[in-house]
Amino acid sequence: MKETLLIVENEIDLMRGLKRSIESETKYEVLTAKNGIEALAIISKTPIDLVLTDINMPEMDGMTLLKSIIKFDPSITVIMMTAYGTIEIAIEALKEGAYDFVQKPFEMDTLIRLIHKGMERNHLLRENQQLIQEICKKTPLENMIGKSAPIQKAFETIRMLGKSDVTVLITGETGTGKDLAAQAIHYSSSRRPKNLVTVNCPALPEGLLESELFGHKKGSFTSAHQDKIGLFDQAEGSTIFLDEIGDLPLSLQTKLLRVLQNRELKPVGSDKSHQINVRVVAATNQDLNQKIKAGLFRADLYYRLNVASIKMPSLKQIKSDIPIFTDHFLKKSACELKIEPKQVAPEVIEHFTSLDWPGNIRELENCIQGVCAIIESQTIRLEHVLGIHQEISTPKSDDPFSTPYKELKEHMIEKFTKSYISRLLKYAKGNITLSAEISGIKRQSLQKIVNRYNIDVSKFRD
Repeated sequence: MKETLLIVENEIDLMRGLKRSIESETKYEVLTAKNGIEALAIISKTPIDLVLTDINMPEMDGMTLLKSIIKFDPSITVIMMTAYGTIEIAIEALKEGAYDFVQKPFEMDTLIRLIHKGMERNHLLRENQQLIQEICKKTPLENMIGKSAPIQKAFETIRMLGKSDVTVLITGETGTGKDLAAQAIHYSSSRRPKNLVTVNCPALPEGLLESELFGHKKGSFTSAHQDKIGLFDQAEGSTIFLDEIGDLPLSLQTKLLRVLQNRELKPVGSDKSHQINVRVVAATNQDLNQKIKAGLFRADLYYRLNVASIKMPSLKQIKSDIPIFTDHFLKKSACELKIEPKQVAPEVIEHFTSLDWPGNIRELENCIQGVCAIIESQTIRLEHVLGIHQEISTPKSDDPFSTPYKELKEHMIEKFTKSYISRLLKYAKGNITLSAEISGIKRQSLQKIVNRYNIDVSKFRD
């Protein structure tokens, strides 16, 4: 399929001349529009790769058209033309998302070279978007990456267990991907047509956990106003994932053991049991053998759970995979945050490899996603990572990931913004207008940021 270029120019003779010249010098399909409104109508119906537009046009100027194009499809490359070019207009156009800027009259050879480069940029950008979409659509097993021997051993075990229906116990430190392993086992099994049911055992109070797992009958306790179907019944024909099984209270361990032994359960308040067809996958970051010795975990339940086991390696054991993980998380973050994929400088990989990562792969992912969320630069450098990673990896409690991602992201954005604006104002000696020009932030927007964070501008002035 031919790549398509759209010329937007209100001077008809110039528009026709450009069309003839570009068609004779290239293999691109060339469409034309007399104004911005006509151009947007074409773009909404026809796939366009590059737009060559004048800035000064009636009805809708080129800057307004540029903003509309970027909003509709940021992958379209836009080159601006003007007979009244100034540095200020060029900078504004580039900041708004234009690929480049040419001033009339221009050499046709120069314009053709620029169009070729713009088309190359467009091709690479859309290729990246396609790769990101493929990552977003991947199954859990396909999203499990790494080439080191320990991780490959874990993957091979997961693939084998997907072919069977046995109970599985997944062990490993916090953040090693135990939940992803459970998903991969389920979605590579014959039970994949039905959704995986996940239970975070420590997240539910002991008094509610039995009812949540096994259901209850109306009137079985004070607040039981109607029958409730438990999570095991909801997982009928599917898989139930019992995360952090080591925190399951002893009283419920006995009842879970009966379910595993007999493949039947009795809802709270019921005098009848019924058969279930549920595969159980459990996970823990604790040493269950030590808990058994301490009398905190039933040995018979452990043996029922540990029919097959997977040990997920810590990040310290697979540091050679850090460059692979980093690239994957950059693409994944781009997908989730709906931004262009970023890249990291070599010194960032060296820094990542030098760390111990107590939070393992999850900590690395959180660090990368946090940086991608608040750094505008396409290249992430060491200085971007240092402060953010220290903040992310500093636990507010015994759990280094006790702070939800959204809350942590907002906190980091606030911290970065205050630091950036303070350094900006110091450099500009408190001059808001100059600060706006340097940063590319509109003056009114910069003033709002200053007011929002109560930054005292006067202390930066001589």
